[in-house]
Amino acid sequence: MSTINLYWPVYKNLEKELLKIANSIHLADDQVNVYSMHIADLIVRCSIEIEAISKELYSYVGGNMSPIDVNGKMRDLYFDTDCLDLLEQKWALSKKQVIVSATNFYLSDKNNIVLTPLYKANKRGSSGSKWKQVYQTLKHNRKNSLKEAQVKYLLHSMGALYILNIYYKDEVFDLKDDGNAINFPMGLGSEMFSVKIHKVGGYNIEGCHIKPDFDECIYLIKFTDEYFDKFKEGMKKLDQNMNEAFIKHPKFLEYLQLNGTEALKNYQGNFFWNVLGEKEYVNVLKSTTKDTKFFDETKYEAIVNKGKIH
Repeated sequence: MSTINLYWPVYKNLEKELLKIANSIHLADDQVNVYSMHIADLIVRCSIEIEAISKELYSYVGGNMSPIDVNGKMRDLYFDTDCLDLLEQKWALSKKQVIVSATNFYLSDKNNIVLTPLYKANKRGSSGSKWKQVYQTLKHNRKNSLKEAQVKYLLHSMGALYILNIYYKDEVFDLKDDGNAINFPMGLGSEMFSVKIHKVGGYNIEGCHIKPDFDECIYLIKFTDEYFDKFKEGMKKLDQNMNEAFIKHPKFLEYLQLNGTEALKNYQGNFFWNVLGEKEYVNVLKSTTKDTKFFDETKYEAIVNKGKIH
């Protein structure tokens, strides 16, 4: 995206005001329904920012900026059913989670701590997310809907804006050899929220393994593309050396002599283990895995989760 992010400073100002409220009110689970005119104002301001940034992200991913209605006439671009809907299709934003981690919030209910603020944000009316319904109500009839201006809806709208800002900034973090992401900035500049990260569940010559919570995570910890290429080449070489050593082993040659090549049709993953025996199998592994210098050069990075790792 653009090197100049006009949205992040606005988000930080809104966050500062919310944190200030939390300094005045003990925001525990039994206080998330607290409402006020100031909270109503923050929800409206936050939602206006969501409208603006979602339209810019929509344009960035190639969305149609000149939509046509059913009569073939130009219509307004909708931030939810147009913009957020396309972003949902590309990035599964409805599943992305943020964690309320501010030190002056005293929440214990997981439903108040772990939020999926963009869930159903691409829908309209009663089918849409509650914070968006509240925003529309406050915008059109604030006097009679003030009780809807609650802290919990402000938290969700703020969480939605936080996520969209992360995707707008699209930062890549060089973690060097820190595969556990110990030094990764979990709040990404926020004092209100932190993100859930996905650490790839291991690599092999075919690629990498993802975990069940993949879609919930906003950031991915992975091999850099440059190192991944080296890793694949290294693993391919190891695999070739290992197979060559197995098929040249005296016990394997003896097995072929006794059973013929027809026996190879029933090849199983533990085939060489069974033929060579544990001791010889381990010896082959040791002799063929000496050249593993590429493991010492492991490089990791953290990227925004857009559905693909490499």
